[in-house]
Amino acid sequence: AGLVASCHDCSDGGLGVALAEAAFAGGLGMNIDLKDVPYRGKKRDDYVLFSETASRFVVTIHPKDKAKFEKRMAGNVAREIGFVSNDGCLQVSGLSGKTIIKEKIGKLKGAWQKPLNF
Repeated sequence: AGLVASCHDCSDGGLGVALAEAAFAGGLGMNIDLKDVPYRGKKRDDYVLFSETASRFVVTIHPKDKAKFEKRMAGNVAREIGFVSNDGCLQVSGLSGKTIIKEKIGKLKGAWQKPLNF
């Protein structure tokens, strides 16, 4: 098997939606720190989370493969921004270090699957 456990593009909805969708697929949680996200735009949590930056991916790897993956990615803009957890919760720390999102994956998935009611 390869080094990549999962990979999700950051298109519609940006990084925030990509993280949630990746967590939905695995049924696991994630702990993310926005301070570690490579980003050149406005330094605001909402911009970093929801900017639909082209050619950006969320990749998960097994911890034992970290050094191999980093070696393969040398010369590219790639950064560790968090880790997968077993608590079924998406937790995001903002640029200030304060927790800005802490929610169960099941609740987020339910909201994501509901139609918009205008």
